[in-house]
Amino acid sequence: MKCINRPDYISLCFDQPQQILSSAVLNGGLCQARSLLNLKVDQYAKPPFAPPAQTLAAKASELELPQPVTAMMTAASMKSLRHQQIQIASHTVQAWVTCGLSNLLRPGDPATVSQQPGQQSIPEPGTINIWLHSSTALTPAAMAEALILLTEAKTTAVRDFQLKSRETGRDASGTGTDSHAVICPSAEKDTHASEYCGKHTPLGEAIGLAVYQAVSESIQACINSGQA
Repeated sequence: MKCINRPDYISLCFDQPQQILSSAVLNGGLCQARSLLNLKVDQYAKPPFAPPAQTLAAKASELELPQPVTAMMTAASMKSLRHQQIQIASHTVQAWVTCGLSNLLRPGDPATVSQQPGQQSIPEPGTINIWLHSSTALTPAAMAEALILLTEAKTTAVRDFQLKSRETGRDASGTGTDSHAVICPSAEKDTHASEYCGKHTPLGEAIGLAVYQAVSESIQACINSGQA
């Protein structure tokens, strides 16, 4: 795999298609892709805006990223990128994180936008975007479990920094626009895919450590830069 970090984007490319489960704007859900894109957008841009998926597809084409592409966007600085690699037993896990902190919220906070037909918006600057790659192939159920564990690890890091919701002042769990992706090799007919990756497993331990450490370092970078 190859990761490129530029002031306006981060990309991750693979030689072979990977299985991906994500909340990404472009090619989200459960799919296969050969590259990922995390695009920085201008938080001060004025409407009208092109649809986010259209903007991401155009940038991926401009960069000539291997297709298909799974892509997300953020207004956070690419300088917040932090990467962690953890190996436990036969499992190697890597996490890439970018973050801003001005959009911190907790589940159940009052809604701040009304999703009306035709409404256009861009992400706020406080997005925590996470890519998690497992060298071990995972079943769809295990990918869902990994996405849960990724989110728990992110929330634990946010709580350990005692970050607060901008709406209620109570403990935050993330931001209102976080986007996450779990990535792993596509399981071939002769390849065993792991069915579990919870906290009791070595793979789950690696996932938790990689995400927690990368998120913690990215939060600290954001705080140090004064962009929190």
